[in-house]
Amino acid sequence: MQVHIIGGGIIGLSTAWYLEQAGYEVTVIDATNLEDGTSHGNAGMIVPSHFVPLAAPGVIAQGMRWMLNSKSPFYVKPRLSMELAQWLWQFYRSCTPRNVAQAVPVLRAYNEWSKQLYQEFAQSPDFDFCFEKKGLLMLYRKSSTEHEEHEMAEQAAALGMEVEILDANAVKKLETGTEVEVLGGVFYPGDAHLYPNLFIHQLYRQLQAKGVKFLTGRTLQDFRTSKQGVSELILDDGQQINCQNVVLAAGSWTAKLARKIDVKILLQDGKGYSTTIEKPIERPSIPTILTEAKVAITPMGEDLRIGGTLEISNLSSRINQARLQGILESLPQYYPNLKVDFPKTESVWHGFRPCTPDGLPYMGYSKKYKNLFIATGHAM
Repeated sequence: MQVHIIGGGIIGLSTAWYLEQAGYEVTVIDATNLEDGTSHGNAGMIVPSHFVPLAAPGVIAQGMRWMLNSKSPFYVKPRLSMELAQWLWQFYRSCTPRNVAQAVPVLRAYNEWSKQLYQEFAQSPDFDFCFEKKGLLMLYRKSSTEHEEHEMAEQAAALGMEVEILDANAVKKLETGTEVEVLGGVFYPGDAHLYPNLFIHQLYRQLQAKGVKFLTGRTLQDFRTSKQGVSELILDDGQQINCQNVVLAAGSWTAKLARKIDVKILLQDGKGYSTTIEKPIERPSIPTILTEAKVAITPMGEDLRIGGTLEISNLSSRINQARLQGILESLPQYYPNLKVDFPKTESVWHGFRPCTPDGLPYMGYSKKYKNLFIATGHAM
């Protein structure tokens, strides 16, 4: 049985891995050479503690305030777009306690399962991608944020998760890699992290060794369909590929591709930035979220990755210097000794997280085409 996977990010490659193990003949098609992408430059955090969806009560009000600050961690690029208007309307409707209550057990289960699967990869001699279970530290400087993080910690404990509430002194005892100046923090010992660039490259190589076929640097232009489902894939060079099963896992581009065959999903790109400091003299030793700044700090091997922002940009590749500056300026507010020079534009990574209106991913067969499976919307 053949399966063609559109998209070579973490979702597409992971799908290929498990389908190959199940005995399928797999081909992966991607517009890039798989050397970079959203799955490469992210914070690399495996976080069962992040069980609340982006669409939650209070997010709209906070987002409106952030829109007025050029250095804030959130921005929606204004544009005339029916797709954006529909997404924003559904996002607004999803910011309810009911949506959160429905999403929490699903996200919690997915994240915990993901951690277990990454552990399986890490135990294989064919993989070495700096997988570590050091937990996650949520640092805060303000009493208002302290209240929010303590409420989240109570929810986590109610779900059976291990959680520790720390005052400033306890934070300093835990984080020994560099000086910390905060009001306090919440520590989730069960979280983990990895070096995503290494994992993606190693997974790609192992899939090639197992016989998975790759068509890289090739763009899917269109589909041909029949009563039985999707019958052909048409690539940018005119090649026509007969197909039995198709997995559409193209990240933030999935909705545009699906529209070619009248399959509608609401999806927006959440652009994020990161920069990686190679072998810094001093760095935090524990993966951390700077809660007020919404900045992620991850030690990866001997390096340090710093990332943040969620910019609904219409897949714009433009680097927003002000938002990048906002990320870097936040660092010494929490770590007095961590001052990072503004990097050259070419060394700044950006990627597009596929975001759904309710914070839950799309995973399942299309109602219109029985051989088309959608796998996208995994956001952060």
